[in-house]
Amino acid sequence: MHDVMIDIEALSTQLGAVVLTIGAVIFDPESDQIGQTFAIRLPAQEQIDRGALVDVDTIQWWMDQSLEARQAAFHGPCAHSVAHGLGKFSRFLQRISAERLRLWSNGPSFDSAQLQLLYARFREPLGPGNGWPVRYNADRDCRTLFELAYPHGGIPVEDEGVAHNALDDAVGQAMAVQVCVQKLRGQG
Repeated sequence: MHDVMIDIEALSTQLGAVVLTIGAVIFDPESDQIGQTFAIRLPAQEQIDRGALVDVDTIQWWMDQSLEARQAAFHGPCAHSVAHGLGKFSRFLQRISAERLRLWSNGPSFDSAQLQLLYARFREPLGPGNGWPVRYNADRDCRTLFELAYPHGGIPVEDEGVAHNALDDAVGQAMAVQVCVQKLRGQG
């Protein structure tokens, strides 16, 4: 398998936001195979100290989310530094050769772009040669695929996990991609 679904949770909808959590799963869009998963929570204050954005509206939005979603985003185990967390994420992605990796998200202009900016912001602590580990042509967009396969919505995927938990969302989005690919190929 060489496809990875990512999802992030952040403290702003603007580029340059504090990234609270990263969730990812390796999957095969041509079957129902779900592979290894990755989840990490990143220190917010370290990002704020380097200029990352926080929006009051997003904080309010978080207050309206489930306790389980807030717990995953704000509590529990956390990388001891942003660079350490990004290094772990890089190693997860590097399980797939860069030439074959396809990076899916619910909008590369948000999830992937936020992560690219975060890697740039922490370039120094990451060290030479440890920048964004994804090729320029690897991004894939779920929303486009979802609309093509189900133009009126209603992708038949069981809601599992906690909404706005980055890992649970990544797994759900991967399963939705699988359903859409099957339908578009006439198999569903």
